[in-house]
Amino acid sequence: MVSRTKPNLLSNLPDCLLVLVISFLPFKQSVQTSVLAKRWRNLCRETTNLVFKESEFVNPSVVDTETMMSERALFVGVMHEWISRFTGTTIETFELCLPEPVGFEKDVMSLIEFAASKQTKNLVIDFSTPNSSEPGATHIIMLMKCQNNILDITRLFFYLIYVRNLTICPFLLEMIQDCDDPMELHDPMKTKHLVIKTHMYPHEFAGMTVFLNSCPELESLTFDTDTTEPIVMLQRRSPSIDPKTFWLNNKTYECLERTLKVVKVKNFRGKSNELHVLQYLFRTGRVMERLDLYEAKGLNNDRRMLVLAAAEEMQQNVKKGSRHLRVTLHNA
Repeated sequence: MVSRTKPNLLSNLPDCLLVLVISFLPFKQSVQTSVLAKRWRNLCRETTNLVFKESEFVNPSVVDTETMMSERALFVGVMHEWISRFTGTTIETFELCLPEPVGFEKDVMSLIEFAASKQTKNLVIDFSTPNSSEPGATHIIMLMKCQNNILDITRLFFYLIYVRNLTICPFLLEMIQDCDDPMELHDPMKTKHLVIKTHMYPHEFAGMTVFLNSCPELESLTFDTDTTEPIVMLQRRSPSIDPKTFWLNNKTYECLERTLKVVKVKNFRGKSNELHVLQYLFRTGRVMERLDLYEAKGLNNDRRMLVLAAAEEMQQNVKKGSRHLRVTLHNA
């Protein structure tokens, strides 16, 4: 039996190391450390990793709209209360996962402004709906509602200027396409590593080019593609956008000329929209060195052969803007 007077190993650590330990815990668990002892009461307020996921606070099985909105409002209130008492000076990671932010536009802007003020190194913005039976259908309705509200894209970009590592969701790509140039009034972004979560739908393409244009120092670009099939409703939404001709233009961007060396595609399936985007980057990427294709899981033999054929086509037959470019297919 361990003596009650024996010093706890964690208690011997200085506060700065305890904060580092707490920062590796999920948000809810980091909060729970505040009840361990008096010394721990406020240490979690200095955590450098803030991950706010609605799924950890709101019961997904709730079907009553009023109850759901009440729980969501409580979650948003928890986030505001937390940042109001945050005692740290910088943040390593700030992740905001708030599906369908209709009615919470002001809160979203306030939270991202806070993240920017703390010199956040890794920022994740995810408004997409997890595990939706109709991926994207909710986005269309939500997009229409938010356009009539106050999710100010230009202001949002202003807060993102100094974020070095940025992850964005399909919803944000959709919001951008109907806006004027969000960088018109602001300096270029300092982002070096960008992750784009995408369905590879045509109405997301304009948003992709906005980020290519806005990030002249971009070094790596990752497409984290959704593996669900497109639905008819989404295809009808952008009848004027032809995926092939959209990417046939020769317009280039500073990052493609000077800095972008690594492109990754997660959940690669070798589909035409994926290939149109990659062929454009192949042609215009003057300093690209690597294209890493990560095969989607669960593909049957026919689909896997399609993936292999697409990778070989990219390597052998597509014109390259950089003679150092190599394609690697990673099996699932």
